[in-house]
Amino acid sequence: MISRMKALACAATMMCVAASAAAQELTMAVWGGGGANTWREAFIKQFVPEGGVTIKMVEVPNPAGGLRSPAAASQYNLALVTYFEAIALSKAGLIESFDDKQLPGIGDVDPKYLTRDKTGRHVGLPVYFTYYGIAYNTELAKAEDFASWQGLADARWKGKLSLTRPVYLAPYDAVIMAKAMGGSEKDIDPGFKLLERIAPNVLATYTSLAHMNTLLTRREVAAVPFYASRVWALRRQGAANVDIVIPSEGALMLPYVVVVPKGAKHQDKALLWLNYIAGAEPQLRAALLDGWLPMNSKVKLPEDLQKTLGRPYDEIVKRLYSPDWSAVVDHNEARVDRAEKLLSGVEK
Repeated sequence: MISRMKALACAATMMCVAASAAAQELTMAVWGGGGANTWREAFIKQFVPEGGVTIKMVEVPNPAGGLRSPAAASQYNLALVTYFEAIALSKAGLIESFDDKQLPGIGDVDPKYLTRDKTGRHVGLPVYFTYYGIAYNTELAKAEDFASWQGLADARWKGKLSLTRPVYLAPYDAVIMAKAMGGSEKDIDPGFKLLERIAPNVLATYTSLAHMNTLLTRREVAAVPFYASRVWALRRQGAANVDIVIPSEGALMLPYVVVVPKGAKHQDKALLWLNYIAGAEPQLRAALLDGWLPMNSKVKLPEDLQKTLGRPYDEIVKRLYSPDWSAVVDHNEARVDRAEKLLSGVEK
């Protein structure tokens, strides 16, 4: 009897230990592919905080979409989303907010890039950014062909371009093209007018980053508005026939933000992770691995990396446009509908 009681006590202890260990594991939703590997190599491997917290990456097609599910708070402790999506999720009441004392690591981020709600609280931690310029196949086009965003409307590119899906075309392409044509995120018509001129040149809309990688490297398209980080990744993987240009009117700055779902468990542990990824060292590792440009202002990029980027970090930042994303979110539904109608005649 005593032996049985001891066995039961031992089993109960083991269950408590297992439950405690599970409580320390934080699940973070990220996009699948190379980006998830960079998170593991640049951030997770060196993360050894007090309390034995571990981070588990879950690769999903759209992390922000997952946070709109009623089960989000029980599935994820954290998620990586775009700046635009962080604002939208905050306005929908789907993510937590934090004050300056909870996120001391955020102090090294330029204040103009912080994601705050109307009360001034942080709705996420901006950890890195890329930019949205014009990627091109160097065997089919030259950088000077796209010195302006209007270069995409040139008739010689008929059937040789690609565009993204309406869900991104509206907040990204239309916004930077509006800026290029004298408008803004609040005056979007000039951007859509330019897109109307570009649409006849579009061979197909791309459905994923992998799809676009194939179209671009295999010479199926000559150019596409695309992410600088993806172009750098292709080049590091040996694709010598792709490059990216920042047109004279600038490129769109795209920060990525780590957020906490509303009501998620272990938020105190999540804050340990957020303040860690805000640091200069992990952000430098991510820059070296995948070309992710750091949000931490104390990061000093090596000269050879800046040569790989094509220009100094400070020069890149000066040529990027950071819109009022709150205004973009407020008008997004109608603009996505407009983008869908615009692309309705383009082959999918």
